[in-house]
Amino acid sequence: MTHPLNNTDWNTEWNTLFQADAGFQAINPASGEKLPGHFPEHTDAEISQAIEEAAHQFIQFATSSSRTRAELLRQIALELENDRSRIVARAALETALPEARLNGELGRTTGQLNFFATILDQGSWQRSVIDPANPKREPLPKPDLRLHYLSLGPVAVFGASNFPLAFSVAGGDTASALAAGCPVIVKAHPAHPGTSELAAAAIRRALKNCHLPDGLFALIQGSGHQQGQALVKHPQIKAVGFTGSLRGGRALYDLAVSRPEPIPFFGELGSVNPVFLLPDVLDSAPQRLANEFIASLTLGAGQFCTNPGLVLAVQSPALELFIDQASRTLHHQPAGTLLTPAISAGYRQQIQQLQQTPAMKLEAQATQSPGEHQVQPVLFSIKAEQWLALNTREEEVFGPAATLVICRDISQMKAIASQLQGQLTCTLHCSDTDLDLAHQLLQTLQFKAGRILFNGWPTGVEVSTAMIHGGPYPASTASQSTSVGGTAIERFLRPICLQNAPQALLPDSLLDPS
Repeated sequence: MTHPLNNTDWNTEWNTLFQADAGFQAINPASGEKLPGHFPEHTDAEISQAIEEAAHQFIQFATSSSRTRAELLRQIALELENDRSRIVARAALETALPEARLNGELGRTTGQLNFFATILDQGSWQRSVIDPANPKREPLPKPDLRLHYLSLGPVAVFGASNFPLAFSVAGGDTASALAAGCPVIVKAHPAHPGTSELAAAAIRRALKNCHLPDGLFALIQGSGHQQGQALVKHPQIKAVGFTGSLRGGRALYDLAVSRPEPIPFFGELGSVNPVFLLPDVLDSAPQRLANEFIASLTLGAGQFCTNPGLVLAVQSPALELFIDQASRTLHHQPAGTLLTPAISAGYRQQIQQLQQTPAMKLEAQATQSPGEHQVQPVLFSIKAEQWLALNTREEEVFGPAATLVICRDISQMKAIASQLQGQLTCTLHCSDTDLDLAHQLLQTLQFKAGRILFNGWPTGVEVSTAMIHGGPYPASTASQSTSVGGTAIERFLRPICLQNAPQALLPDSLLDPS
């Protein structure tokens, strides 16, 4: 069965790809102009039909071989690569991100797909356990017990605004869910619907080339919240992958856990990513650290979930040099175009609120006047005792803004560390002389974040078997999991134990060694 969302012929020219009679349009964030093409507001009935088709195809896909799913992932990567020029061109129009950045992100997207294909080839993802029977055990015989993992079911994935490729339609959530044997229904981010359609078309071509049902994947479009809510509430959806704001993610999380059948909601909701500059390393290189900090802060106009939005250091002459260098470097930074007009408006509002907070001092602001659709990078500072007294002290500012917390002494730095909310990352800059203090802070920070960095900057997330991109709430809704890295597949699996099963009924991964 082919559902309506998959009935698009993509063998047409670029200028007619997104033509429709009605629907919403994408907006170029650099100019505010509407882009060519209309995209549908999918109805609850259409969404339900797509999910029901995915549920219908689920068992066959869940019990398919690792080789079959690995081939699909590699084919998706190939189809994306074959359509690289159109995907990057459309994404640049819809996000105002430079094509060099988008080409790199597309490479990361295809790399993730191939990465999970390799994990499937290796077979370790199954984590199979064979615990043989012992009929002679006293006082009762021991049964034969065998453990492996099964797919959860159809998964809803929400595309992220700041990564239109790597955390979107064919991004890490989709790749890991398909690797786990779960059909995927993606809610495209309304900021880049054309990019989403092109990525979805690549997945559909891959399914066709691999002779797999097209119902294993569907793309949902819509400019509001209704489509996402319908997805999460549908009884056939068994898990959700989400990357986005705390407010939006928490609303969907509440829906997921309040259903008649609660489901896991794997939400990555943001972080201020505290950076601790310890005394000796700051004394040795304040200007270098300041330049590196501003480079990380303004990378991609500050639109990374791992942006260093909070820096902590002890008052000293070296810190004054750091502030002076950071301020001078920030002054020369260009104004940045954010991903959507709404994100730009939210950034300006948050900056205004910080400027109106009596305890906050505006240390530096880029001098280049922003255009109508641009924003300026800014750096604030605040005394540690005032920071500790604030009630809303860790709200993420999505964009190129950071706050420097000036501590009177090490005890204040430790006090702030102990009161931090959950974070995606925490960073320690330290020399050998600082190691004792670094050890003390690490004992606290390791319970605050999913990743601890040393002598680096948090922007950039390596796709690796050891990577964790998550953390205690509110950084994510499931601190035991990650949205990046090899163990991301585990989000969409559940364990099952087979007791005294005949060999003829066991999956290959649980058969006795030959």
